[in-house]
Amino acid sequence: MRLFLDTCSLNRPWDDQTQVRIHLEAESVLHVIDQARQGTVELVSSDYLLEEIAANPDPLRQEEVIHLLTHARLHVSHKLALAERAEALAAWSLQGYDALHIAAAETAACDFLLTTDDKFIRRAARAGDAIRVKVLNPFDYPPSSPTA
Repeated sequence: MRLFLDTCSLNRPWDDQTQVRIHLEAESVLHVIDQARQGTVELVSSDYLLEEIAANPDPLRQEEVIHLLTHARLHVSHKLALAERAEALAAWSLQGYDALHIAAAETAACDFLLTTDDKFIRRAARAGDAIRVKVLNPFDYPPSSPTA
């Protein structure tokens, strides 16, 4: 299983844990990181992800989040094709880093892109088959398998 965690997800363990939802999402993210550490899933990073993390004004938070990415086995670099794919995603209101993360996850053949951003999840759902990666909340990963 190959996974891409966006910046919102990667920051979740350092958000205010007094809200139940935030706490559950943080635990889910840490579980995915633990799976990556054990080698049961492949974590993917990208230049765009590192760029967005670097924009955080808190240097300690930057360092902590980048440390999580040390468990990534695959890294997607800047490419013109990725930027062009991100531009094409604007038709579904997927823009900026959200679109770049989808493009990077698609390039790496990720099974899932995990985010705690509800708007991002809704926009990706509206795009449907136009995107080649399933966007989920970390709490919803792994998705339930259909019962026979």
